[in-house]
Amino acid sequence: MTSWDDALADLDARLQRQGDRPRVLSPRTRRAYLKDARLLGQWMDAHGVPGPAAITPSALEAALRDLGWSASTRARALTAAREWLAPHFPAGRTPPERIPRPRVPAPLVTRISQAEAATLVAGMSRPVAAEADDLDPLALRNRALVEVLYGSGLRRQEACDMALGDIDFEHETVRVAGKGGRTRTVPLTEPAVAALAQWIHQGRPVVAAENAGRARDEVFLSRSGRPLDGSTVYRIVNDRLRRIGRSGGPHVLRHAAATHLLEGPPGRDGAHLRVVQEVLGHASLATTQRYTGVTTRDIQGMLRRGHPRG
Repeated sequence: MTSWDDALADLDARLQRQGDRPRVLSPRTRRAYLKDARLLGQWMDAHGVPGPAAITPSALEAALRDLGWSASTRARALTAAREWLAPHFPAGRTPPERIPRPRVPAPLVTRISQAEAATLVAGMSRPVAAEADDLDPLALRNRALVEVLYGSGLRRQEACDMALGDIDFEHETVRVAGKGGRTRTVPLTEPAVAALAQWIHQGRPVVAAENAGRARDEVFLSRSGRPLDGSTVYRIVNDRLRRIGRSGGPHVLRHAAATHLLEGPPGRDGAHLRVVQEVLGHASLATTQRYTGVTTRDIQGMLRRGHPRG
């Protein structure tokens, strides 16, 4: 029987190869799958299961209960286990395929109004100083980060992965590597362009100089010169949201960008749903509808306002 270590090594190799899967898995997803499989394997080994081929649906259900995972983590772990155990069972008969998947409730996203968003970004603006020494480099970074997250609706990791060469200042766009390895080009707002330029030309060089040999090509750097990580991005955004009496992280700004695009500025029409889909990088329009809370009635209203025979 295949050992636990050999089975995990095989899963790692198969995830690296990707095979003919329709959607490429990101490095973060591959790491999460391996972690889930490793914890399940440790539980099985501790409870006398000799190897992957001996896992039963009831044992898997017991492991999921004992590990105390949330519904969303259990759902991901079942997907990871299906990948992991596929070589050891007939097609369609792996233990995770024989037990019910947990129902994952839709997350509640804090909604902020256009006025609140304006207050949030305005609180980060400051006059341009004549000398770079008069500026706080990290304040410039934080301002540019929030402007990009809200202005272009980027995901947290997309902002972390942005490289200097991805920004086209002439055309005011940024190239983004999104989920599933899909790359898209996203417009930048004028405030985001200005904030990015100030960070890159005045703030970032200070951070990079203080950490010679450590700085990378990523746009956003930490105090130590390393690429900014997701947890730091969350803390930066959460701090700004708390100042306007709200809570949450980058997802709140992404959600706000989408809904405010659809609403449009006061007195003006909003963007088409397809435009919002492209900006957000959703593979399916249905995802954009659910994400922004657009209903059939909303779409009917758009049609009647925009169609010559509406």
